[in-house]
Order: sequence, then C-alpha cells, then structure tokens
Amino acid sequence: MSKVLGPVRPNAIATLITTDDFLEGAQTLLYSLKVKLPAEPFASDYNPPELIVLITPNISEKTRSALYPAFCTRLLQVDPIEIPSTSSTTGTGTGTGTGTGSEESGSDLNSSHVASWSDKCGYSKLHIFGQHVYNKILYIDSDCLVKKDVSHLLDLENASSRGLIAAAPDIFPPDKFNAGVMLIAPSQELFIDLVSKTESTITYDGGDTGFLNAYFDDWHSYPTEGRLGFQYNAQRFMHQCTYSKQPKYWDIAVGEISIIHFSSSPKPWQSEHEGKKARLPTSSQSDFLTKEEAEKVAQCESKSKALDKLWNKWYKKSVHYKEEFEENQKLKKKQQVIKKNKPPPSAKPAVSQGAKKKKASLDFNKRFKQLRKEGLDSKQAMKKARSEFGFDKDDKVSAGKKVAQMFGMPM
Repeated sequence: MSKVLGPVRPNAIATLITTDDFLEGAQTLLYSLKVKLPAEPFASDYNPPELIVLITPNISEKTRSALYPAFCTRLLQVDPIEIPSTSSTTGTGTGTGTGTGSEESGSDLNSSHVASWSDKCGYSKLHIFGQHVYNKILYIDSDCLVKKDVSHLLDLENASSRGLIAAAPDIFPPDKFNAGVMLIAPSQELFIDLVSKTESTITYDGGDTGFLNAYFDDWHSYPTEGRLGFQYNAQRFMHQCTYSKQPKYWDIAVGEISIIHFSSSPKPWQSEHEGKKARLPTSSQSDFLTKEEAEKVAQCESKSKALDKLWNKWYKKSVHYKEEFEENQKLKKKQQVIKKNKPPPSAKPAVSQGAKKKKASLDFNKRFKQLRKEGLDSKQAMKKARSEFGFDKDDKVSAGKKVAQMFGMPM
C-alpha cells in the first residue's frame, strides 16, 4: 500500500530513494526538472507532469520534509522489495530468455556488487510499474541530472511495449537497456506479474536493470520510438572512459545531452564529502574491466571532473532555491497567523437622534457665521444657510419654530 500526499495528475515524472544518503542526488534531479519543464503550457489542455518521489519507510522525516513540497508534488511511501537469492539450481528467466550460471549447487546468482542493492530495497523500483493512477510515468534515477526539457517523452506511444514504452541503451551489453531512465505505462496487473517473477528470474548484474531486461526481453526489437537515444541516459562512465583521450565520443557521438546519469561511483555528492582522492570506479560496467583498465579509468576520472563540477553547480542552485522556498513558506504562515489573530473591526456606535440634531445645528451656525463674514447681511445669510441645510422645505413650520430649529432650541 502507498501513502499519498498531494494532488493527482494524469502523467508523472518520478524518482526513487531507499536511503537518506541519496537526498542530495534526488534534490538536484528534481530541481533540474523543475527548471527545465515548460514555464507556460503550450496547449490549453496541457497538464504539467507531477513530480513524485517513491520512498521506503526507512527514509527519515528530515529527508521527506527536504523534498516535499519544495521539490516534488507528491511523496509515495512504498514497501521495500528485496532482491531474492537465486541459486544455480533454480531455473529460467522470464520471456524467451533462459538463465544460465555457475554449476556450483547453491551459489547465489543474484548476489550484487553494489552495496545498496544488497539491502532489503534492491527491487523497490518495481513499485513504479504499479502506480496506475497515472497514464504514463517517466522514471529517472536519483543520481541523474536533467539538462533539457524531457516532458515531450511522455507523448511517446508504443502499443507492443507490455508496459515498458521506451528506454535508452546501456553501455554494456549494448543490446540491453539501462533502467535508470524508463517511460512506462503502469498497471496493477503488470506490477503483480513483475513481483511474481522475481523469485525465478536471474539478473545478470545483480540489480533491477538485469531483472527488467530479462522480463522485457524483446526491448531490442522495439520500434524507433521505444529505443531512446543514448543522450537521454548519458552515463558518466562513458565520459570517464573516453573524454580525456577522445572527447568527440561524448561531444559529438552522444549528441545534445538531455539527461546525464552519474551511474558510476563515487557519486558527485560523495566525492564532495569524501575528498578529492581518486578511487577505482565501482559501476556495474567497470566490474568487467581488468584491474589495469580500471586504474586507467580512475586516472581519466581524476583528470576530468567536468561532469561532477556541473552537478555541483546545479546542487548549489537547488540549495539556494530551497532556502528561498522555505523563507516564502515562513512568510505565508506568518501572514496567515496575523490574519487569523487580527480582531474584527469594531462596530461604530449608533448615533442618537438628539445627537444628530445637535450636530446639524452646530454645522448650521458655523455656516451662517461664515456667510456673514463673506459679506451677506443677516437676512441673506439666514436664507442661504436654510436653503443649503434644507430647512426651507417645510413651509408648514412657523417662522419662530424655524428659527428655534435652526439654532437647536426646543420648539
């Protein structure tokens, strides 16, 4: 079951965090999305996609309040899904593919080289496929940065997708997709079926990308709209491997980058915290390299920190945005309190009839004296003042009573 905060939208852009350590990544991703989404609707019936974050119960209140409502419109708490232990004696994968592995009985083919996958949250990303209140969801990993508006991807259609509408290719193997960026059509039936296959499916990388490629094993045959360009999931590992020696691989071959995926480790925010010492990359791709090759990649990483610097620039902007947002929230709350505690305007006391007559007579006397000063004689001043105050309209009143009335005397 999911705990929901916020309004419902027909489409969404979503991310996931299962540890507080990824707060900075999620914050930066969501901020870049908010900046790059269209400021004005391009059609009268356009509804901007909702920005949602899936979180597991272990996420602290501090992290939740940091993300909502400043950076996202909804938090969805989901139960963690563990990567099941699959031995070589358990059989096949889903679809048309068959799982193969070690002949050692009882060896765990789903053991992971990534520590965060080995906890009890490794398959929690599958919950994205069950959020059926949305027509489509563009899922982006929380270690990504959006450089260009990507909301147009929500317009893609793929009738033969079985729920996965589109994804971008991985670096290795190139005929598989990377699960860091996916466009999906969620449904409860799809989610239930995915979860039911986790026990029997071997994941080649020990994580959700390997599992989802086994489940959607026909991705390589998708039509053009279902195969996103690498620029929609441009992984930093490629930059680390190629840029210092041949930057054209990145600058020209990849094209205009829309999403940078910091898929290798350490993450930009981890590098900032842990110092500038170069370490061997620990991405899934780097595990296929020899020690010598991995050391060369680490050297390239230490020489070129352009992408990390870019991420840090966006992170600092997100911090500034959050500070402004919180100040505005405090100001709104303060104004609401002032408005709530402001006493109602006091009612004006009723003026008695006698007080009204007394004031009228004082005003008449003042006007009479003013007319005399202006050069009118007593008779003319009296007549003009009586006319101005409407005392000449009651012809039935005797002259004596009129004079008494004018000077406020009892009649």
